[in-house]
Amino acid sequence: MTASDTEPSIASLSVSDDNTIKVEGVLNFETVPALAKEAERLFKTMDKVHVSFAEVRDSNSAGLALLLEMARCTKLNNQSIHFAELPEQMIIVARAYGLDSELGDYLTP
Repeated sequence: MTASDTEPSIASLSVSDDNTIKVEGVLNFETVPALAKEAERLFKTMDKVHVSFAEVRDSNSAGLALLLEMARCTKLNNQSIHFAELPEQMIIVARAYGLDSELGDYLTP
C-alpha cells in the first residue's frame, strides 16, 4: 500500500523566492491534470524553468507524465527546464519505461 492509497490526493505548485517551482504532495491520475495546467500558466512568466520535486510524498506513472508534459511545454516555448530532487519512485518508473536517459538532459546535479 502506498501513501496515495491511504491519504487524500492533494498536490500543489508554488513559486519560491528564488523562482523555483516547487511540486508538493501526491502525484497521481487525480492530481496531475490540474498541476499540468497550473505549470503551463506559471511557465509563461519564466525564461528558465527550475522545478523541485523535494516535497513530493508519493508518485506513480502520472508523475512521470507530468515531467514529460512540463518538458514538452517548455520545449514548445523555447524555454529551458531543469528538474531537481526527483523522488526515487519517479526515477524507477522512468527506468522501467526506458526514459531515464532521455530525462537526464533535464536533470540538475
